[in-house]
Amino acid sequence: MAAQLPDIITLEAKEMDLYTNPLEPFWETFSKRKPNFKITENCKRGYVAGWAIKDNQLILTQIKGKHYARSLFFGDKLVELSMKKLFPKSKSNYILANWYSGKLRIPAGPMTQYEHYNYNSRFEKEIIITVNKGNVIKMVTLDYTQQKLVVNLR
Repeated sequence: MAAQLPDIITLEAKEMDLYTNPLEPFWETFSKRKPNFKITENCKRGYVAGWAIKDNQLILTQIKGKHYARSLFFGDKLVELSMKKLFPKSKSNYILANWYSGKLRIPAGPMTQYEHYNYNSRFEKEIIITVNKGNVIKMVTLDYTQQKLVVNLR
């Protein structure tokens, strides 16, 4: 499997790669049927989601991906998935990721080792954010060059 396109997260006004896919547990948590996304070699999940940390909460801000939708007369049709289609009852432009609990891995600094598989490449630093039901619990920066752990108080 090829290296995968990561999701994107905005952290302290900076857009960064996100080497975790917090939208994946959504389908199971809410017993939703995952759309039949058009997959590619470098994006097996078929979409790229945009995220942000806002007021110590993990927020889904966008989703980009195409999926096959049933058409009565023309068979499956490839259409763009939107936030409105995914969350039709929401009146907001973003969604609190209250289904997600786990760690977010954000690479920072130059790449030190490339791996042509999933998200296995290594970087000088990594930011690890612990999330519980959409709420940020802890954020730490692992600095592999200094062999140091920095706890970011929020």
